Amino acid sequence: MDQIKMNNIILLDFETTGLNPYLNDIIEIAIKRLENKEYYQTLVKPKRLPKGLVTYIPPHITNITKITDQMIHDNSISKKDAVYKMFQYIEDVCDKDNPIYLVSHNGNSFDFIIFRRLFNEYCLTTKFTRFKNNLMKRIKYIDTILLARLFIHDKERVSQPKLCQKYNIVNEEEHRALGDVNALEKLYIVLCTEYSKKLKEEEDYLVNNPEKISQMLFIN
Repeated sequence: MDQIKMNNIILLDFETTGLNPYLNDIIEIAIKRLENKEYYQTLVKPKRLPKGLVTYIPPHITNITKITDQMIHDNSISKKDAVYKMFQYIEDVCDKDNPIYLVSHNGNSFDFIIFRRLFNEYCLTTKFTRFKNNLMKRIKYIDTILLARLFIHDKERVSQPKLCQKYNIVNEEEHRALGDVNALEKLYIVLCTEYSKKLKEEEDYLVNNPEKISQMLFIN
């Protein structure tokens, strides 16, 4: 595999207080470079719910993620610190001056919106200036839902759980950010391999050439 390009493939997942990427707060971040043991993961303290309510996380979100108010209270960090450390991780693990490929499942409709929103929230602060100048301009986006739809035409089969089931990928901690990122890492390689074969290329063609995927998906 082309190590320089591999070094710049980053897998990302957010857990949030709801399903609206424009309005809801993040409660967990996980981010990991492809085929790298090191990762960044943290719980994030969101805003409290409306007046009179002392909870952070709506019950239906706790039912899905198993993240509780007590976990947030005991183990979370501020959103600003969490977002800074997320960008710091990307800067630290990626090769300098080359494009960075951010990979997420349903990213175009969710995670990438949140990612850009978080950066815009802090980009004018001095602490974030270098990310604006040296990092964000290099980021390109790869949504594995869109990648899957290039060759899997049944829409019911392209959710991450369905695709993991299809390709026998076990998610050890579904609906937690790190569990989903670890499963996504395996899924991304499988999808790249499968579509490379459809294109009649070598199996590692798309893993070695993330720019080809980015060009095919047309995500800005």
